[in-house]
Amino acid sequence: MGLTKISHEIQGRIPEPLAQFSWQRTVAAGSLVTGACLFLAGRRKTALAVAAAGATVGLLEHPEAARELWESLPQYLRKGQDLLVRAEDFINEVSKQAGKLRSTIG
Repeated sequence: MGLTKISHEIQGRIPEPLAQFSWQRTVAAGSLVTGACLFLAGRRKTALAVAAAGATVGLLEHPEAARELWESLPQYLRKGQDLLVRAEDFINEVSKQAGKLRSTIG
């Protein structure tokens, strides 16, 4: 799937390696790298906007990947919630053990 249509006459003149060049993938990768650099430079809002634009261009090339991600999002959220619950239980257990250790020592 492409965003632009090139006439067959012009397409016949383009060298083979350049004809197979995916400009959408290049724009997406460049935007994500630029977003990372901007984030490291402290320009968070701009980095988020550039990275979102890059992700959008990448998803335009593969819309089925966006659909799969959207459908699996609830599973990812559930796994993240389970991880947070486990971390909370672990922290509570550590604080209980620390209280017991303090009472034993003191």
